[in-house]
Amino acid sequence: MKLPNAKSKLCRAVLAGLTSGCLIVPPAMAQQEKAQAGRKKFKVIHVVPKSTTAGASNAAMISNQVTSGATIPLWNFSTVAYDANTYTGQMVGRSPFARGRRTTTIATEVVPVKITMQDSKEVFDPSVTDHCAPGGKSVDTLVVASPIFQNSSFTMNGATIGSTQYLDAFQRANFWSEVSGTPYHTVFSTSPTVLAAVSVSVPTADGSTLPASLFGGCRDLATIDINWWDNEVQKVILPSLVSQGVGPKNFPQLLLDSVGFTMSGQCCALGYHNSFLNGSSLLQTYSVNMYDTSGGFGGDISVMSHEVAEWMDDPGGGNPTPAWGAEGQVTAGSCQNNLEVGDPLTPGFGTPSNSFVVTLSGVTYSLQELAFYSWFFGSPSLGAGGLFSDNGAFTGHAKACPPGGTN
Repeated sequence: MKLPNAKSKLCRAVLAGLTSGCLIVPPAMAQQEKAQAGRKKFKVIHVVPKSTTAGASNAAMISNQVTSGATIPLWNFSTVAYDANTYTGQMVGRSPFARGRRTTTIATEVVPVKITMQDSKEVFDPSVTDHCAPGGKSVDTLVVASPIFQNSSFTMNGATIGSTQYLDAFQRANFWSEVSGTPYHTVFSTSPTVLAAVSVSVPTADGSTLPASLFGGCRDLATIDINWWDNEVQKVILPSLVSQGVGPKNFPQLLLDSVGFTMSGQCCALGYHNSFLNGSSLLQTYSVNMYDTSGGFGGDISVMSHEVAEWMDDPGGGNPTPAWGAEGQVTAGSCQNNLEVGDPLTPGFGTPSNSFVVTLSGVTYSLQELAFYSWFFGSPSLGAGGLFSDNGAFTGHAKACPPGGTN
């Protein structure tokens, strides 16, 4: 998802379970559609931003920060792709090609954000019980109990990956030819730090509340202007959490309950991952994700699985690839040239994808299928089953764009 005029890394607005296609629908039009179509779900925005904090200009500086332990663990890759060009970048954790493959635990915090909408005085708080959520639980409780943080058994393309968190299972499968049979893992703690809710009041000029009656939902839905919001994140919210240990050495994950984002008045984006250089010129990565209980969009942690996987494989937003397209949210006629592993298989577009469905503690979660490193760079695949995505959708690597597609 693009953050216009924001100093941002690659980020994405994604959603599982949409009807086919994706339009940018202004709220007024969306409201009219809902009045006419009952329970038809809102559309989402899928666009691509450009990073100003990552890339060649800052790569050496960020590598020095990693070496000194000043930021999250990162490893460098360099590969010659199918187009005969060399591509370099950084991923989270430890190199799967290095000796001494072992577990890397990434320090993280779940940061519930309590949103008060000034237009309606309504409060959207992910840290309190929500009668529209599964079991009437709070959204932060549901997320911590999900496969983002808790272990589950995964088989990918016929390979038994093991019992672990979804993003670790993906990364192991991503480099299965290198790490099969080894204790290579990149994980969060299964008991992540959950901070007290941060309170944010959204001015009427920067957000609006959409009544559930417009879309036949369980509760109202809030929308916030993305530029106003991301400035609030970088300039107010994250600095306010420094005293609680939040900083470049860890990965804060901001969590919202039924609050999406508008861009130039257009609805709606549900999540993104981002980075910036803080006041000490240290790389700070973070993500923002919505868990929808309103019924305006549907889904649970599919968005989060997309965004956190992209953070893992493209934490600074500057990892280049050969241009690709005509897959997932990058529709025919468009090309993209970055290592965003969720985008080629974003549900709701023309590319069939196979979500994982996992039930933990009586709650069923959906996890988006993700593209492997080898899909972007070429054969042979390093991934599980010799395929090019983690649940069988891609059996060949990307074709050069234009025209794009998959071999």
